[in-house]
Amino acid sequence: MKTTWLVALIFILLFAQKTFSAQNFGLNLILAVPQNEFSKNVRNSGIGLGGEGIYYFENGNTPFGFGLDLGYIAYGGENLDVPLSGVTVKLSRLNQLINFHVLFQLTTNGESIRPYFDLLFGGNFLFTQSTVTDECEDREISSSTNISDFAWSFGFGGGLMVKVYEHNPNDPSDLQTMFLDFKVRYLKGTEAEYLTKGSIIGNSEGTITLFPSRSKTDLLQYQIGMSVKFDSITI
Repeated sequence: MKTTWLVALIFILLFAQKTFSAQNFGLNLILAVPQNEFSKNVRNSGIGLGGEGIYYFENGNTPFGFGLDLGYIAYGGENLDVPLSGVTVKLSRLNQLINFHVLFQLTTNGESIRPYFDLLFGGNFLFTQSTVTDECEDREISSSTNISDFAWSFGFGGGLMVKVYEHNPNDPSDLQTMFLDFKVRYLKGTEAEYLTKGSIIGNSEGTITLFPSRSKTDLLQYQIGMSVKFDSITI
């Protein structure tokens, strides 16, 4: 029911006006630091890459925007030597997280510096992928996903965009203005099952045993990247 109301709100906002003041597209590097219960099991920070697209409505000096935010984070792994059919192979494991959120943003029309505030609603997909390679020739033998789970996620954040390039209004082909983008986000995640360092044990008969952890999946994210703003369009 909550999801239905959220989708309805987006469409009401979309069709209530016909002109968008701008469209922003951004690409960011992410440092993700586990928080609360999550940090007790995952002790290392994750690194990754994120992107977002936002449409802004005209609203005086405080444009309101909405869009989508996507991110990929690798938060640890390990390499094990595992016996398999009389030989030893390498088992490489990588813990990963993909998050996706509907994003609502309030910002300003500042010429050079634009602070903003974000609200996010979405989810996290956590999974661990393992690859088996030949110890001598380093050839991939097989790969598989050991475990995967989904957690709902919501949060808030803020940031600062600093203009580094201004488009030429007299050049019809020059429509974009570029900003350096600095942001911090706190994301509350519901419970999920996942693997951490030491969660996979290789057995002598060539099998592995999994010891998954389960907790809420709160994250504090620091991001830096580039944001490109395009001129207004009318629909």
